[in-house]
Amino acid sequence: MAVLTREEGTMPASSHCQLTVRHYECDPLGHVNHAMYVHYLEIGRLTSMADAGLPFSAILKQGYTVIAVDIYVQYKVPAVSEDVLDIESYITDFHGAMMTWHQVIRRQVDGMVMALAEVHGAFTRADGRPTRIPTAMRTLLETVCVPEAALLFSRRRQSKATSGEL
Repeated sequence: MAVLTREEGTMPASSHCQLTVRHYECDPLGHVNHAMYVHYLEIGRLTSMADAGLPFSAILKQGYTVIAVDIYVQYKVPAVSEDVLDIESYITDFHGAMMTWHQVIRRQVDGMVMALAEVHGAFTRADGRPTRIPTAMRTLLETVCVPEAALLFSRRRQSKATSGEL
């Protein structure tokens, strides 16, 4: 189920979708395998684009695609089998062919933040060459662009080794 968190015709807002963790997505410790979060985040972005009126199939039909250039995930609390997760997704920036997504995965029952992510995506032509996001597509995506959204985490964590602590 996907929901845009805004009234029709109002300011841009984040998009939400829910999914239930399946037992086979978990590791031997009973936690969701870290790689599954990348899959969950992709579902969130694809759902968000569809909510905005731009399903991925429409992008492909027009001779474009969108690729993830880099993904940073900060894992907070492990999800387990049968957890219902809410994936919040929104764009914070457009720059040429690029767009920056911020995403939050929460456990639905208590709102606990399970993971935070920043994803840079690029529009490309079908042959893989980067291209500016077409104006009509960008207009649709702007409905899930929240540039003033505060960053929930920093990608640059000072390691103990560089801070002199061991």
